Amino acid sequence: MTASAVVVRRSVLGRACPACAELRCADPAECLYFLTSRPWADCSECAGSGWAGEDDCLSVFCWVCNGSGLEEHTARSVVHATVSARPRARLLAHIERLTAEVSDSVAVAA
Repeated sequence: MTASAVVVRRSVLGRACPACAELRCADPAECLYFLTSRPWADCSECAGSGWAGEDDCLSVFCWVCNGSGLEEHTARSVVHATVSARPRARLLAHIERLTAEVSDSVAVAA
């Protein structure tokens, strides 16, 4: 009997929030504040790609940043220029999604 290959499929949209590390934020307003009030830079483990290394067989995404490609830094340790294009785009898309969720919840509450 021949062995069959195990195929792992996970959507690129399944990358976790860099703030709370969840796929769907429990408190979008808190995550939105966290993402917009702190400096972010490329993850030190995956260099901003978000993908796990070839030796990591347990996950498709980086174990440090959960696929976001971003890590929080202090203002002294990083400048915004050190965020490469793809992680910056993911951060902006995440901020836009959270902004829409927060706006919808405020509109419903009013």
